[in-house]
Amino acid sequence: MAAMGGSEMAWGLVMALWLTGMAVGARSGVRLGSTDIAGLLPIVVLVLAGAGVVLLRAAPAVIGAAPGETVTTASAVWLWFLAIVPAAVAGGFAFPALANTLGPKGGGTAYAFEGLGALSGGIALTVALLYIGAAAALCLGFGAVAAITAWLRRSAALAILAAASLAAAVPAGEILARASWTWSGHPGSLQSWFETRHQQILVSDGPPTSVYGDGKLVGSYPDPYTVLPRAHLLMLLHPQPRRVLAVGCVSDGSIEALARYPADRITVVEEDPDLLRALPALYGAEIEAALKRPSVQALETDPLRALEQADDWDLVLLLDGDPTTLRNNRTRTLEFLHRCQARMRLDGILVMRVGVSDTYIGGVGGRLLSVLASTVRQVFDQVAVIPGEESVLVAGGPQAEITIDPEALVRRLETSEPAGAGLMPEMVPLLVDRDRSRDLTSRLSLDSELNTISLPRAVLLAGALHEGRVFPGLIPAIATLERAGLRYLAAMLGITVLILLIFTAFSSLTPGATAATVGFCSMGWWLLLIATWQSTSGSVYSEIGALTALFMGGLAAGSMVASRMMSPERCIPGVLGAGSVVSVMLAAGLALAAPLVTVPILLAAAGWLTGAAFAGLARMGPGGTRRTAGIAFAADEAGGAAAAIAIGVFAIPVAGLTLTAWGLAALQLAAVPAVIMALRKVT
Repeated sequence: MAAMGGSEMAWGLVMALWLTGMAVGARSGVRLGSTDIAGLLPIVVLVLAGAGVVLLRAAPAVIGAAPGETVTTASAVWLWFLAIVPAAVAGGFAFPALANTLGPKGGGTAYAFEGLGALSGGIALTVALLYIGAAAALCLGFGAVAAITAWLRRSAALAILAAASLAAAVPAGEILARASWTWSGHPGSLQSWFETRHQQILVSDGPPTSVYGDGKLVGSYPDPYTVLPRAHLLMLLHPQPRRVLAVGCVSDGSIEALARYPADRITVVEEDPDLLRALPALYGAEIEAALKRPSVQALETDPLRALEQADDWDLVLLLDGDPTTLRNNRTRTLEFLHRCQARMRLDGILVMRVGVSDTYIGGVGGRLLSVLASTVRQVFDQVAVIPGEESVLVAGGPQAEITIDPEALVRRLETSEPAGAGLMPEMVPLLVDRDRSRDLTSRLSLDSELNTISLPRAVLLAGALHEGRVFPGLIPAIATLERAGLRYLAAMLGITVLILLIFTAFSSLTPGATAATVGFCSMGWWLLLIATWQSTSGSVYSEIGALTALFMGGLAAGSMVASRMMSPERCIPGVLGAGSVVSVMLAAGLALAAPLVTVPILLAAAGWLTGAAFAGLARMGPGGTRRTAGIAFAADEAGGAAAAIAIGVFAIPVAGLTLTAWGLAALQLAAVPAVIMALRKVT
């Protein structure tokens, strides 16, 4: 996901492709393959996963991207398929044969073992694997699995292969990083690379020194012609900024200009604290000196936590990236802006960067700017817009002295010398075009929808803008979906519930359809809870590993307990009923109210219900354990794949967390009578 820009579209697509591959593999494994072959498939999965990682890192060269072009999800869907699906098919193919070896209760037991494996993987990812990089992690994983298989099979060849793989773990990361640099076509040569909890960082030699995070340009320093003049201009937007909070001003070098002003305190923070720690060494003496000034405080923490460091900010600068993910969207929500207002002085000013040019406000870009402007206007009485290649929203309360008049800003510049060195007075009218600003402000004066935690409208728009830079045809489709998407989703949910009721009235759900419904709801829970955590606490990949481990641990426990029952399939209606209660809790905002406590608990509970349901599904239907468990597993994964697309890509950003949770509750309740009919037919 990170290799393709990390947008929410990428998130849903990765999950959907992986689960689809698992479903295809499991269905194929019902009749094909043997236990011996299945026993070797863990090694095959790791080999294919390693090939997929290499293919994704090589994406710019494979699709022929121009140097510096960002490879997005939409520009290489076929490449995603080749990189993800083969490994998933191999994993799913093993399940029916291995379940069959565990006897009549093997389906639920195998599902529990799979959950325990995912629990171990999530913990390993969080604790260690994420920090050593994908290449080293895969080498270590392959070496460990090959060593275990060699011991079980007494194979000298596998033992040698395991030793070679473990020995290759250290140089593998360096080799892949340098190869990724070459494939991306970045200018210059690779100076260094390292992994953080957020991303893989590649650094060019300089000057200028360019920093790339997962293939995207994070910043280039020095840039005295665009970045520094803009930074000076932003400081001039407040007549006397004594306490300043700046988000995202170190990676682009803005801090060099900000630090010159006679502020009492300038608190700087980056989305990636590990990158903030490394930037002084990467950029050199000027940035290091700026960060060491007595007035500058660099916080290696999250922007939301940095906001709590003082209660009287004069100037809040939100210069971080557009809200292409739920994590990035946190600093663009109505709730965050209210928190900013509560922590600002009565004459305080907030500045928000929006990556939309004023020459492109008729499509998705204009819609994004309008939504963010309306959200800001909901909190602050005064809102102005500075046009340019990137628009800047300037907002404040009734006592704020907001001006974007070039003459007034020039007067402030002249009184700020030598702080304002680097911005000539003649440049100010060029940076702030009064006529363009007046026109743009009037166009955004009409109220639009608001961007909130529970309804993150900006995410789909920013994601479409990001994807559309490479695949323009996607923009009108996303714009249509965003405008009428809620009606489409409501219609789809209504049709689904109607189909379930028809099944109940005239026939019944087959075990496969029941498993698909359970898989859909299970993935829906996981997506909603992870989205809640991202929107409030700001998850990174390491935290997602730990949270997923909780879900899979609950799944393993539920499946293991239910598989020991005489008739676990009779528990499925009750499980669906309990699941609807979990969905109603999410719809009522329980997870949003106290995410640090409720999200882990609900993840474990959702996993337990999923595992308990599958143990019963694995015994429904004709045929032995291999067939029944294989078909149930394939349908479960297929339902999860459908949810990854429907909920992960569309429902959450279009309908919001609350309505999506209500939809899941309705689907689960509608499935209960259908499942009861299915049980009567089977038994």
